Amino acid sequence: MASNNYKASFDIGTDKIALLVADIEDDDSLSIVANIIFPSEGVKKGSIQSIDALSRVLVKIIDQLNNSYGFIVDNFNVNLSDTHLTCTDGKAKIPINEVVTKNDVELVIDNAKAAPTPTNKEKLHVIPKKFTINQINEVDDPIDMEAEVLESKVHIVTVSSASVRNIENCLKQSNLEVGDIVLNPIAKSNALLSQDTKDNGVCLIDIGAGVTSYSVYHEEGIVRSGVIPMGGDEITDIIAYAFDTNFEEAKRLKENYGVAKLSTLKEDKLISFTQEKEERQLSYFELSEVIEAAYRDILLLLKNELKYHNLDGIIKSGFVLCGGGSEIKSFEDLVRDFFTRRVKMGEIQRNIVSGLETVLSDYRYAGAIGLLLHDEDLNQSDLIVSNGNNGVMGNIRKKLIGNF
Repeated sequence: MASNNYKASFDIGTDKIALLVADIEDDDSLSIVANIIFPSEGVKKGSIQSIDALSRVLVKIIDQLNNSYGFIVDNFNVNLSDTHLTCTDGKAKIPINEVVTKNDVELVIDNAKAAPTPTNKEKLHVIPKKFTINQINEVDDPIDMEAEVLESKVHIVTVSSASVRNIENCLKQSNLEVGDIVLNPIAKSNALLSQDTKDNGVCLIDIGAGVTSYSVYHEEGIVRSGVIPMGGDEITDIIAYAFDTNFEEAKRLKENYGVAKLSTLKEDKLISFTQEKEERQLSYFELSEVIEAAYRDILLLLKNELKYHNLDGIIKSGFVLCGGGSEIKSFEDLVRDFFTRRVKMGEIQRNIVSGLETVLSDYRYAGAIGLLLHDEDLNQSDLIVSNGNNGVMGNIRKKLIGNF
């Protein structure tokens, strides 16, 4: 089948790669029709370490897609996780001649996002916030409003140019085209967070195999994104070191017996494991104590980040959890106890995407679903539309960040 009526995404992680293909319905809604999960190669702590290794995996996935589903797709939205990302807010104001026009809006946004970037970095996302009329009234769409001064705020996400080029070169080597490159937490938020939740103030925590990423949202939109260079593999390494065993055995212990909050265990028991080819036993409590301490290290780093950026007070809706590292038993309890806020596991918003239930209920596809929901940036010529829900402001926002 040709790719014209389909949209596809690659969620590339340290541990796995998830591919999704969705059918674009007549009303432009998405219905997932194909899915593949494959072990990842060439990726460490969310960053590409070997283009050759990762490209070989992508080619295998595409071959499986063609053989199993008969789809011919060569353009994909792809995620990016960058421990060197920076987030800044840009601001600008311009004088207005009586009434705000489309050109005024474009000019003030261009001025707000014009901050210079280092030569080794580039702007990945520019996300518009609210506009201010006459330094007093905040509005979503100022066009046709009387004003003397128009002010704009934008949230700018800057990432390593090398990270972007690595993704582009990897898909190019696989004979694939990149659609949009989307920051990982932003992609996840598309799938897991409603607009009401974002407006009320929420922090999305994504614990992957290599890194933990987070994003904070409030009524103006995204406030902060960041990456902590610790994830599920780090916890596995800590278990392996604590009990003098190898990585695979430590991973088995974590996945089969792991508990993130020791106080939730009602009784102790002995667990058999392999240490230097000999069978040993360890206490259920001892294992959980090590695991809880490791998770608390991650949460402490996150707490310090939130405190440093004065974000504690705006997280009214609490925390939403996602990623494989959040699937461990009692992790919700640990986060709730640590932050004394409301906490829940992220769930796919079923009102915005449909299709295979095995995909919609599987946390491993959350990122790939969010990538499908991200619209391609619009060309400058698309900004001339000025009526209905797809008017100037809607198109400007899409041009800058897509359907966010």
